[in-house]
Amino acid sequence: MRPLVRVPLGALVEGEQLLDAAAAHYLTRVHRLGPGDPFVAFDPVLALEADAHIAALAGPRVRVRCEAPRPAALRAVRALVVVQCVAKADKLDAVVRDATELGATRFVPAVAERSQRRPSGGMTARLRRVAVEAARQCGRGDVPVVDEPRALAEAVEELAPRGDAAVGLCLEPSAAERLAACARELGRAASVTLLVGPEGGFTPGERAHARAQGYREVALGPLVLRAETVCAAALGGLAALGFAPFG
Repeated sequence: MRPLVRVPLGALVEGEQLLDAAAAHYLTRVHRLGPGDPFVAFDPVLALEADAHIAALAGPRVRVRCEAPRPAALRAVRALVVVQCVAKADKLDAVVRDATELGATRFVPAVAERSQRRPSGGMTARLRRVAVEAARQCGRGDVPVVDEPRALAEAVEELAPRGDAAVGLCLEPSAAERLAACARELGRAASVTLLVGPEGGFTPGERAHARAQGYREVALGPLVLRAETVCAAALGGLAALGFAPFG
């Protein structure tokens, strides 16, 4: 049996409502659903979902009926924060997509000394849309919070690990320690914060600042990965080592 189509709704309540143009197009044009056809509606911000069906069509207008909302079946239960230094072009779109699919609960774009791009207007809104779309596609019932861009030093200090259940990792290709060495800490951690550098990596001063704030420098392996590849590799590694955001 094919899985039901999932559609994000901004305000998920029991009863009938009109869909916005994007959701209506997705249901009736992309998936060709019609009156009576079921789907799953979800609110990625509140982590709720509900069984729903198309109640009526009137040209481009689509009226749907949602049953009583319930907690989403698949949502993150442990905090996983990605601090990603701003990269060139639209690489952040791919990073946010990967981070959402792999369980990140918060995404913080940061501007480092070697960042080759400064945040552009509208970037945050675009990244939030990317996160919602990734959640819809992968079956996740919540979505990571996407912060406004900020200076790396500010993010490092705000999100520094506090307490025995928090782990902060600074991903550094030249680090002597590998991520696998953190398996014991990751298995019992309640939260993890990852620092991912820009093209060219962190400067010595940025690395020293992160260490002073309690971050542990680790390498993923012997290869130097592209800036947009590191996040997915690291999050996959965390899951393999025992830090499972979804429980």
